[in-house]
Amino acid sequence: MKRILSGLVLLGCAVGAMSAGADERFKFEAYPASAVSSKAVSKIDWKSNPDLAGYWKSKEAVEATVGKKPDFAGHFVVARYGCGTGCTASVFVDANNGKVYKAPMNETSTKDGAHKPTSNIIFMSDYRYVNGGPDMTETTGVVAWNEKASKFEILHKDKPVKLEMD
Repeated sequence: MKRILSGLVLLGCAVGAMSAGADERFKFEAYPASAVSSKAVSKIDWKSNPDLAGYWKSKEAVEATVGKKPDFAGHFVVARYGCGTGCTASVFVDANNGKVYKAPMNETSTKDGAHKPTSNIIFMSDYRYVNGGPDMTETTGVVAWNEKASKFEILHKDKPVKLEMD
């Protein structure tokens, strides 16, 4: 009986801790995009980010956005690419002008619904190796497109969580 009760208490603590991580401050509706473009990406402005143009994996991912309609902040298409073992990165391509922006964190969250075309926030993650690997840490966060300043801002970052790698 004590084991069952102890197990239920532990389960209750775990559920409470998980729901405490659900931050009510960051709802898509609280960060609306000013307008949602129906225009698809038609060209890429490589002069806006020449560093990404020089790496074939990012270049391939960015070029694959041509013909796609915005899926974030009203006018961006989100793209991901591999950047080495255990590494992924994200970029944002502006459908209005083809400008390319490197994301301020590694990648979009692996959870469904990490971003919406109608909202300026996106849920992202950063991954880092611990002492050279193979274990890693994940830091989740919230990034917003600041329309007035024309830049991305990190609104929130959680504490890093160690991921056990097999």
